[in-house]
Amino acid sequence: MSFSEARQQLLRDFLFCVQEERTPPLGQYMADYVRSGDVAADDYRLFPITASALGWLTTSSDCLTDCMIELQSKYEEQIADTMGGHTERGWRELGVVGFNVLEGPALDILAIEETTRRRDWAEPKLASIDWERVLLRALVDFGRYVKVKQISLLPADLCLPPDEIRSDPARLDAFQAALKRRHDYSASAFGFEYDESLCRFVLNL
Repeated sequence: MSFSEARQQLLRDFLFCVQEERTPPLGQYMADYVRSGDVAADDYRLFPITASALGWLTTSSDCLTDCMIELQSKYEEQIADTMGGHTERGWRELGVVGFNVLEGPALDILAIEETTRRRDWAEPKLASIDWERVLLRALVDFGRYVKVKQISLLPADLCLPPDEIRSDPARLDAFQAALKRRHDYSASAFGFEYDESLCRFVLNL
């Protein structure tokens, strides 16, 4: 099978890996990543996205990669209108991990981002769980399922901050500290080792 064929098969497997329970369901390990409070696994879900689907999905991520996994949480909101109001229910994203598919096959993680929308709703939920490690765990499970040879992760010091943050020293320090927690510390927690030749944290499967 050529790399192009293998890549297309991997993308198809990725889209349905959660729906068809080809990887461990979130409920099996969510409790391992609770920081504080009472967290119900049923209130969260993993949502796989490919680049071709971004045109019809609503997401706050500006991640431009082959694939993304969003961690989403249930929400309920009262909407006022002229008919007396109604209750809106659904799912909103909390965070995302974005990766490219490389020859091997291998997965190369380029971004681990938290949502920029509805921060008053999202921040308490983000603070209650190790959301970045939930996403990394899900991606490692997927990598094992499709039998990739390697998963790599971009280190924090190679992630470029947005222009508006780069010019503000205080915001830049906070941004870099958050990136280090999401990328470098999470990589170490999952047994990734730094490979100087690749400028990546690497996990061989």
